[in-house]
Amino acid sequence: MGRVCRPSNRGRSFDAVHSRRPALGFTVIAVSIALEETLKALAEKKNGNQPGQWLDEVQDISLLRAQAHLSERASAEEADAAKAALAVADHIFGRMRSGLSGTVAG
Repeated sequence: MGRVCRPSNRGRSFDAVHSRRPALGFTVIAVSIALEETLKALAEKKNGNQPGQWLDEVQDISLLRAQAHLSERASAEEADAAKAALAVADHIFGRMRSGLSGTVAG
């Protein structure tokens, strides 16, 4: 069957690393949708379906905490991946803000 892999990327077979990619991609999609739905619910129930200071505050604290968490755990080789993950979260907030204000986000 497969090889036993060590926790670091060194020593992992290509197949072991590659086999995790679909699961990671599905996780990103699921978490992105969960974040969007949570923000929509907050906007609808508590904030008149409008962006504003509440969304700015949620975005700022979310990205700040995520960045701190990632910087503590990401190795130098993983820094680009951590930046990309933060960019995805930032993009979701931007799309949400655009959707709430009635403009179309790209």
